[in-house]
Amino acid sequence: MLIITDCMLVPLRSSIDFATAPALKAHLDAMQRGGVKRVILDFDQVTYLDSSGLAVIINKFKDMQCTGGTLTFCNVSEPILKKLRLGRLLDIIPTIPKKSRIEIKPLPKGTLPRNRYALRIDERSLEFAREELRSFFQQLPLSTDEVFDLTLATGEACGNVVLHTPSKIGFVTIEVFDDRINIEVVDDGPGYEIGQDELPPQTLDHGRGIRIMRMLVDNVRIKKKINGPGTIVKMVKLFNTG
Repeated sequence: MLIITDCMLVPLRSSIDFATAPALKAHLDAMQRGGVKRVILDFDQVTYLDSSGLAVIINKFKDMQCTGGTLTFCNVSEPILKKLRLGRLLDIIPTIPKKSRIEIKPLPKGTLPRNRYALRIDERSLEFAREELRSFFQQLPLSTDEVFDLTLATGEACGNVVLHTPSKIGFVTIEVFDDRINIEVVDDGPGYEIGQDELPPQTLDHGRGIRIMRMLVDNVRIKKKINGPGTIVKMVKLFNTG
């Protein structure tokens, strides 16, 4: 399990059926009682899902909605997607299919954002910054779940600034274009870089934010600054035009 504030990433095993569904229900119930507001179920290893598993997931989704939370699927294979379609879960639960990294087309040269927002972050203002980000995203043509996702992804990048830089100071810049939102978080720390196809270590101290950011936005690039110390995190969220 990977935990970020009130969000938890839950890797599921090969089968979610009558034998394993009760344990899954107990596990999700315990997380909800512990204050988790967002559960991301990782279906990467799931090969079978029966009606017992569907019932547990539907009921938990409804429970979390009643308490201001939500539940999301990620890394869902095509066979499991078909099962979810039959159960009508895709109509109500945000789902991220298993897919390769999205290649984001560059913006035409000279394209200007139609909206721009900048925010300074530090250790004492982190919670305030998250609320400011949420308020900004709520003004855009995004669903409630997308606002939640972007606030969480950007907030995690901001949290990494405070956790991993000596000054604990960074800057967020958000630019809104017709087809996308570009988010950039910059710090002056020692610098960190990871390839887009590279997996960070899966521990409670490292890599959890990167994994979740990749699930919640369409593209994530993490590079060291070219000039001087520091890291630049660039995220892109495409508007849903479908």
